[in-house]
Amino acid sequence: MSKETLKQQIQQYGSIEKYREHLASGFSNEQALADIFKWYGGKEKAMDAIMQSTGTAAKLKPEQDENAEIYKQFMAAKETDNEHAAAKAVERLAENYKKMFRLDNARNILLDLANEYLNFPNLAEATDRQFGNGCSEYVAYAIRTYYGV
Repeated sequence: MSKETLKQQIQQYGSIEKYREHLASGFSNEQALADIFKWYGGKEKAMDAIMQSTGTAAKLKPEQDENAEIYKQFMAAKETDNEHAAAKAVERLAENYKKMFRLDNARNILLDLANEYLNFPNLAEATDRQFGNGCSEYVAYAIRTYYGV
């Protein structure tokens, strides 16, 4: 989260403590809670990651640009049927997600992303529109293959 966004959220809730309370209340959704625990290893680590500013919105742009380049790498691997290149793209995506989301390990969030691409057509279609037909399905396949799922 950018410094600007974090500051806005804190202002909206009146204090950093009240914002943390709001975040904690979001953990009442059991599936969201399970995902957060899976991604971060616990509620406190998740809240710490959320509360850590990533800098300005402009500072997030390199990670967003890196994601776009990684998805282009996935498409190149798809077009040439190069599983080694696909595995390298998964590794790059994992490293980028670790930076973006302040994760120790990106395996679980990437597997969830793969499942979402396979189960939510709107997300898959949006990704395919941006990066090419079949991109989302290929990314899901590459992630699942990389992690042996």
